[in-house]
Amino acid sequence: MTVRQHMRHLLRIGIILITLIACSAPTPSSGTPPPTADAGARAKAVLVLWHAWPYPESRALATIVERYNRSSPSVQIVLQAHPVASLTSDLDIAVSEGGGPHMAILKSHTIGGPAEDGRLLSLDGLLTKAELDQLLPAALGSAQIALPTSSVRYGVPLTFDTLALYYNQANFATAPPTDTTALLAVARGLTDTRSSPPIWGIALNLSLDRTIGYLYAFGGRIFDDQHSLVLGLEGRAGVEAWLNWLASLHSDERILASTDGIAVDNALMSRKALMTFDWAHALGTYHDLWNENMGVAPLPRLSDGDRDPQPYVQSDVVVLNARIGATERQAAVDFIRYLIGAEAQSDLLRAGRQPTLLSLDIRVVSDVNPQIRAAALVFRSQAEQGQPMPNSRQANDLVWGVLSDMQANVLRRLLAPDQAVTGADRALRERLGQPPAP
Repeated sequence: MTVRQHMRHLLRIGIILITLIACSAPTPSSGTPPPTADAGARAKAVLVLWHAWPYPESRALATIVERYNRSSPSVQIVLQAHPVASLTSDLDIAVSEGGGPHMAILKSHTIGGPAEDGRLLSLDGLLTKAELDQLLPAALGSAQIALPTSSVRYGVPLTFDTLALYYNQANFATAPPTDTTALLAVARGLTDTRSSPPIWGIALNLSLDRTIGYLYAFGGRIFDDQHSLVLGLEGRAGVEAWLNWLASLHSDERILASTDGIAVDNALMSRKALMTFDWAHALGTYHDLWNENMGVAPLPRLSDGDRDPQPYVQSDVVVLNARIGATERQAAVDFIRYLIGAEAQSDLLRAGRQPTLLSLDIRVVSDVNPQIRAAALVFRSQAEQGQPMPNSRQANDLVWGVLSDMQANVLRRLLAPDQAVTGADRALRERLGQPPAP
């Protein structure tokens, strides 16, 4: 072989090596798509994980990932932050174009669209029943997409979110009342409308997501267990009772109950309201507002019928790119197992997130702020009687809007409750292609 031939031979080898290296590992900063097939043996599998967690939760997540990377010689997880408002759509677009990360942490109620479009990998069979049974049932349900004859799991919940009663303990010798009649009586007694601005015993945002738990307490139903629409049938009486109750709250001059979320938030943030219903993710906000006087209690039982509300439970779920290869899929599942283990779940609790691992004894986890610990016990108890927040495209794009309009029409006194239910039932049947109610 001549010198020139030898140089050409080396050049060809160099080009082949560069090509193999470029194809074997995704570049973290570019969000390179996972391969559709295994790329062969690798010294270390690199998996990109997208998330939108804010500080300080993002710091806890980074600590968990760093610890996992140190303990795992064959896998490296690379975190990439995305804006919360666009994370799901960014993932949907990237995967549809052949790219995207290997994994992402999404809000459970947003996974329906990408899953139904084939962007996410079904996780059925990738974790054992024993592993899944350790997780909060409602959180687990929030990661499933309901199909006509079955449900398919598209995510594993790391943390959950649900509603509770926040209150300023400085105004209570003991915990607040536990039923709605007593709660509203106390709230009216704490209200001072002569003050400028008024001081409200309770400020309630009457948005659908914060009040629908009481629809079920009244015995109302939108769909039955077979996913048939029953809003205008056997669900009607309870839904009408719920709407009447909301209208009475809205018109009560001794409490602040409004669909104007800004007005409610302003009263709370200016310390002119002493109680409210809100989500677990707002825990830090109320701690900053009331400091050591912040209290968290279960939502009060509905006095009418003595029933507990069934608030929605949503979750932060880990999902997998539908195009991920078998080797990366197995590595991702191993990482998910670590995320739902006691060590990682304890870190998430310390950061103020609500862990989904039921076997985690919240009372004995070390280095947890006492108020966070007390609140976590309440949120877990509340979530155990809650229900998964709907997550299908139909639920998000169609059902939610119709129900919101039904509620708004009653609160604005445009329709009586029975008229609003009839109109909502008719609209849903038309849009879902179902026959009119008998």
